[in-house]
Amino acid sequence: MSFSAKLPFELSVLDFGIIAPGRSGREVLADSLELADRLDQLRYHRLWLSEHHEPHFCWTGPEVMVAALAQRTRRIRLGTAAVLLPLRNPLQLAECFRTLEALTPGRIDLGVCAGIPQDPAALTALTGAAVAEPAGFAKGLTDLMAYLYGRFPADHRFARGATPCFVPAPPVWVMGSGFGSARLAAEQGAGYAYSLFHRGSKLEPAVTRLYRDEAERSGTASRVAIAASCICAPTGAEAAAQRQLVEGWLKDDMRVVIAGTPDECHEQVVDMADEYGADEVILFHLWHQQAPRLAAVEALADLFQLTGDKVPA
Repeated sequence: MSFSAKLPFELSVLDFGIIAPGRSGREVLADSLELADRLDQLRYHRLWLSEHHEPHFCWTGPEVMVAALAQRTRRIRLGTAAVLLPLRNPLQLAECFRTLEALTPGRIDLGVCAGIPQDPAALTALTGAAVAEPAGFAKGLTDLMAYLYGRFPADHRFARGATPCFVPAPPVWVMGSGFGSARLAAEQGAGYAYSLFHRGSKLEPAVTRLYRDEAERSGTASRVAIAASCICAPTGAEAAAQRQLVEGWLKDDMRVVIAGTPDECHEQVVDMADEYGADEVILFHLWHQQAPRLAAVEALADLFQLTGDKVPA
């Protein structure tokens, strides 16, 4: 299958900065910087950066990576997939991302989720408690949107939104894996990124349909992204071998969604985007070495004919 017309959805990449067995943290961090440069050159739509607090990751605050990568890239959008909102103060988060928007106009996206660290020691250190209240995500999202978009009375201190007030707020995305997060995103007028690779994901197209329907009822624009883990290799045998390897690491946390040769992965991405009605597909490439990961993003960029000089809206 190939495209001769404009791609009907945007193609993006997710980077976790995982320090895999046999790699050093400095090596993986350098790989992430190189990946951003290459995605920018290949004209991918967006690079998403995760937040994790366990010791086998290269960074904890994705906004730090966004700021650094914004200075070395030219056109690619940079987003967080996702800031762990239960750990954050909504006003401070709004101020941070408005500042990033001021520094890099039109290239910043704020993705948030209801997740919390799996490491109980880190969770206690960050929140003062061994557990976080899941119900707090809805209020945190409401407050964040209010500070970003000035959803206050005209005479309120934050009627113009969080400081800096001279720039518009960056787009907000809710990252989730089921109906509840989809509904919250629609209610708040945020985009919705549906994770297909987390084990808890429903893997139901009905989730994105519900989001579209709820957004229409609310009179807000809808934006759907789907996030899928991917093993793209030159041959089916190489893809199968890598899949067997990484599935031993993923355990109960994540699943492999797309795997095969570049042509096979291309077809799976197209079919999945159609099934879920996606405006964007975010690929999390499950390679622990840089060379095959770069080969995968280059092969798919060629098959999807990624072109154009403008920064997409």
